[in-house]
Amino acid sequence: FSPSEKEVTQAQRILDAMDQAQKEGKGAVSLDGRLIDLASIRQAKVLV
Repeated sequence: FSPSEKEVTQAQRILDAMDQAQKEGKGAVSLDGRLIDLASIRQAKVLV
């Protein structure tokens, strides 16, 4: 299994958004109208 370039890009966007949220003291973030939670972050880390 290899993730598509689109999937990798989206995963990186999730990680970047969460990093920024943590810098701002937030525990969660919304990206493209979706709540990014710990499960999303774990999945993103696997792809990147």
